Formats: sequence, C-alpha cells, structure tokens
Amino acid sequence: MHPNKMKDMFFIRNLLILFIILTFSGNVVHGSISPGEEENPDPVTGVPVFLSPAEASAYLDSLVKKDNLWRDKDDTLKLYLRRIVDHYKKPFDTVRTGLTGYPFQLIEIFPAQIIHHDTLPLRWLDQRQFFVDTVPLEKDPFITQKTLVFRALDAEFIPFRADTLYPQMDLIIDSLLQVRDTITEMRIDYAFLEAKNIRIHRLQRDSILPPVLAPDSRKSVRFMADSTHIVISDTTHVLMGAEDSPFYIVSHESMPDSIQSAVSALLSYTWERDSILIYFHDTQGRKTPFWLTADEDPLYRYWVKNAENDSISLWIGNPSKYNISMALEEDVFIERLRIQTVEDLPIVSVSPDISLARMRPLDEIPVYWDHGISTSLTFNQNYLSNWARGGESSLSGLFNLSARATYHDKASAVKWTNNARLRYGTTRTKEHGARTTTDIIEINSQYNKKIWDNIDFSSVVYMKSQVAKGYNFPNDSVPVSKFLNPGAITLGAGLEFEPFKDTKLNFSALSYRNTFVLDTTNINQTTHGIEPGKRARQELGGQLLVKNSFSIFNGLTVDNSVRLFSNYVRKPQNVDIDWELSLEQEINWYFTVRFNFHLIYDDDVRFPVLDDQGEPVTLPDGSIKQSAKAQINQFLGITVALRF
Repeated sequence: MHPNKMKDMFFIRNLLILFIILTFSGNVVHGSISPGEEENPDPVTGVPVFLSPAEASAYLDSLVKKDNLWRDKDDTLKLYLRRIVDHYKKPFDTVRTGLTGYPFQLIEIFPAQIIHHDTLPLRWLDQRQFFVDTVPLEKDPFITQKTLVFRALDAEFIPFRADTLYPQMDLIIDSLLQVRDTITEMRIDYAFLEAKNIRIHRLQRDSILPPVLAPDSRKSVRFMADSTHIVISDTTHVLMGAEDSPFYIVSHESMPDSIQSAVSALLSYTWERDSILIYFHDTQGRKTPFWLTADEDPLYRYWVKNAENDSISLWIGNPSKYNISMALEEDVFIERLRIQTVEDLPIVSVSPDISLARMRPLDEIPVYWDHGISTSLTFNQNYLSNWARGGESSLSGLFNLSARATYHDKASAVKWTNNARLRYGTTRTKEHGARTTTDIIEINSQYNKKIWDNIDFSSVVYMKSQVAKGYNFPNDSVPVSKFLNPGAITLGAGLEFEPFKDTKLNFSALSYRNTFVLDTTNINQTTHGIEPGKRARQELGGQLLVKNSFSIFNGLTVDNSVRLFSNYVRKPQNVDIDWELSLEQEINWYFTVRFNFHLIYDDDVRFPVLDDQGEPVTLPDGSIKQSAKAQINQFLGITVALRF
C-alpha cells in the first residue's frame, strides 16, 4: 500500500475512535432508570442519573479500557476501578477505602483543542496546476510530441546559378537548399488522469479550484514552504482533565460525578452480595465450612468434640456480616466435680449386662402444611392545645390481621398458597368523631406446578372487598360502599418466575375480573365504574403481579407489591394499578415503626373535575365532567405486633 494512503487511513481511524469514545461515554452516563436504585443529579442537565449494578459495571469497564482517557496506564484510580469491575487482586476493603475517600469533587475539567495534521504529497503539472500524489501511476502523466519543420533558404545567398551547369540543376538545388528543424512539445495527458479518477486542482488568485476539501469541512489546508506537500489540519474541541488528575480527554464535565455514582452503586451491591467463607476446626483436623453473609441466616447445628471423642452440640448463626452467634444445646446436661468423702462414694459391685440392639433408620415423615397468623395494631396520636396556627387533636388506629396456609409437596413439585388479610383503620377527632380511613379485606389463593428450574405454572384466585360502610365525608348520611359493595374477583392462569430470592413475578396472560355491587338500591354502582342499570362489570385481560421483600439494613424491612391489569377488550393501554408499599423498622421484640403507602388507579372509577373555585365542571349536556384519578392512602405510626 502507498505510504500516503496509509497515512489517510490512520488519520480517519483516529477520528472514528475519538467519535466512538465521546458518543459511547455520553450514552452510558444517561442510562435507563430503575426504581429503587441509587441516584445522583447530573450538574449539567439537572436530571437524576440512575445506575443499576449491571449499568455501573459496564460504564466503569468502558472507562478502564480507554487508553487515551488516562495519563498513566497504571494510575491508582484506574486500578481501583478495574478491581471493582473484574475482581482484581487488591483486597475489597482497600478498594472501598480508596474509592470512597477519593476526591472526585475536586477534579477540574476545562475545554481545550486538539489539532491533527496530515501531510499529502503533490505533483505539479505546471506552475498553476497540480494533483494530490497519493495514487501510484504506471506511467508519466505527460505526452511528448515531436514536429519536423522544413524551411527553405533565401536564393540570394547562393553564390552560383544552377542554369549555368545543366537544365535539371534547379530541381536538385530546391531540394537541397531546405533547413530541417524538430520541435518537441510536452502536453498533459488529461484523459489518462481522468481515467484514474485523479482530480486536477488549479491556483487562481490565492485560491484552489476545485477546493481540496468540501466547502462545509471544518479542516484547513496550507502549502509547505517548498510547495511539495500540503498540510491538512483538523481542530477538535474536547474536554480535558487537569494535570494533577488521572484523566486526559473526558466525555463531559459531569463524568467524575457519574463515576462516583457508579462506584457507590457497585460498592453497595458488592457488600450485599459478597460472602466470607470461614472454617471451624476440631482437635482431629476435621473442618466444617461456614458462610458469613449480609443477610440474617437461621441457626445451624454443629458438634464439638474433645480428644476422647466426647461431643456436645452447638447452634451457630450469622445475625449479620462479620458477626457470629453461638448457643449451647438446650438438652445438654453439665455435671460439675465436687469434693466428697470416701464414705459417700457409691460402690458398684455388679456390672450390668449391656448389649447393642439392632436399629433401622427412621423414615422421614413429610410435612405438607405450614400455616400461621400475625396481627398488628398501629397507633398515631396528635394533641393540640392553644395552638396559634390552628389544627385539631386526633387519635388514629390501624388493625391488621393476616393468615396464611401453604401446602407444599416437594416430591410432586406442587405448591398451594393461601393468604387472607383484613386491614381496618379509623381516626377520631373532637369535631368530626370517628371516621373510617382504611377498610380492606383480601383473599388470595394460588396453585403452582414447577415446570422448569425457577418457572412455575400458576393459577390465581383473588378476591377483594371491605367490611364496614364507607362514606364520602363530610356527607355521612348516604353510604357509598359496604361489604361486597363493591367486590371484585379475579381469576388468572399463567407463569410465575422467581429471578431472585424473595422476588416473584406472576404473569397471568389470561385473566378474568368481575367487579360487582349487589345492593344497587343503596349503593351507587357508577361510583365504582359500573354502568347504570347493571350490577357488575366484566373484564377479560392480562394481570402482572410483582412481589418482593428485602432488608435495607438491620431492622428495616421493605414489602412491595404491584398488581397491574389490562383489559384486552376495552382500552388495553389504560392499565389499572394497585401498588402497596410497607416499611417496618424494628424497635424491639414487640414494637415497630410502620409506614404504609397504598395507591390505586382504575380507569373505570371516575371522579368529578373541579374548577379553580372548587365547583364541579359541567359538560354541554348538563352532566358533570369526570376523570380517573390516583387514589392514595398513607399511614405512619407505632405498631404492636403479635405472631402465632
């Protein structure tokens, strides 16, 4: 390959690499948003940056692999990032200390210019015409033409007369007295150059026609001093890190903040994920493995033996990371030595006849049913006396009763889960008396049959209603709801997937939901999305149920449940949402602080639209304009919990 052509390809390759680096870095920082993940605001756009562990790992891995980003390929920050991405040899605690203490906020980034030069040889055809000599030619681009010219001599210079010799002498003299001259011309072979797709440029009034570069190109062209080459310069505007920082060319000014966000996400995720394996050794060299994890694990039974092979059992647990709990077996009998006189010592005179009896292993008795009941009572009290800003004293309470019964047959891979829940809450004030704030009764029955490793076939029956009458306060004379008015039953069949521990995704592709009001005489069914003159609303669609439970730190647990339903027949894009979030912080064995948030959005349940004065907006036909709205119920208080 011609050397000049190689230079062109190398220059183009460098430009493409720089463009890919800048584009890819910008795309990674503004990644997809996942709920519940750590966020940091972007100082440029003001939009929070959410990074999942997978996105944070991919982003840091791309930065580590960029050679032109780092001034020193062995920079300390680069090694720390490599360690957190691909488990480098440096201990995790050292990496965490170095990354959490690194001054990302002190890194300075400023705009700069990078100029790239490319030199191309020229071939001049004359004083004003040339072409870029980057294509090898098999012959010279010139045509040589020779012309033979005959010129007769003047007769007066001839010293004799031919007619004095003989009559034909005139013809001989005319042929001999002529001068021959050869003219050599060099012409440019334009046809040959055009066949080679070579463009010829011409200098005209300090400009090049046609231009070497496109009119909209940001590059510049100049001749070298000897006019044998031209220099093409390309200026790129970039962001560069300060001399005392590990960065050279960066993608954007907020990159240190993005790195800090990704580091924080991976450190938190690694802390929860990584476990420590330790071993317990006995006097005979046997060792038993034990894992220390961030989650609270149940107690495990271990046998401790002495040199005589006598043993006692210990229960060892892992309440939290770097902590071990140990408890002695309850049935262990400890006999202590005491001083006695010889007269008090028993004397055994007869040796008992001891023989070993034949034993057979016991058959395991399977336990199919597991059940339990839990209750909790939450209180919230507010007292005001001579309060200048106004207000009213109140006392609120929330009663929660949950029952479960689970049938599990491991041999046939069948699981039947039944849950029932009653939540009833009231608030009492001096002016308005007692009012109902929360009233829910739910029954859920689910049958699962394992078909793959973590995928089950699932069928679900779900029923929801309330217990007491409900009113649209301040109107407390006309009830708007009561037991089974309304009520809802959902039947579904589909698949259940468990990607993580305590996280389940149940998708019922074929679901039927029936919302009904039995007493249409006293209860207005249109308030609950049922058409006038009817008692029920039939819906055929799909349902997605996402349930997960996890601990943020010791004592704080989060229970999350999201139920989505889409009607295939009527407005499938309007998805009904039923989301409930509960946070509990344990104070001691009996008391916890509970926060409960419940959001319902049903496109068929409509509410009046009010104007700025709080009056209902009417339509041209005189009816009140209505629209679907989010229904929110939130409660925070001290809870007394009992479990059976």
